[in-house]
Amino acid sequence: MSTTIYDSIITKLVEECYNELDVDKKVEILYKINSLLPEPYRIDIPSLITDDYIDSALYRIEKNMSIL
Repeated sequence: MSTTIYDSIITKLVEECYNELDVDKKVEILYKINSLLPEPYRIDIPSLITDDYIDSALYRIEKNMSIL
């Protein structure tokens, strides 16, 4: 799969995660996003995840994607 397709999928998942209200579903989406990122851009996800952490992680992912 090309990088452009991955970028499109990740962008869609990030938007979906921001809009999700259920924190457990947000965590699932975050793990999915992280698994799609190239190895150097993956984030370390702690065992205890808060809604604020998810938003912060999504922001970092978006920032990293802009330099890919």
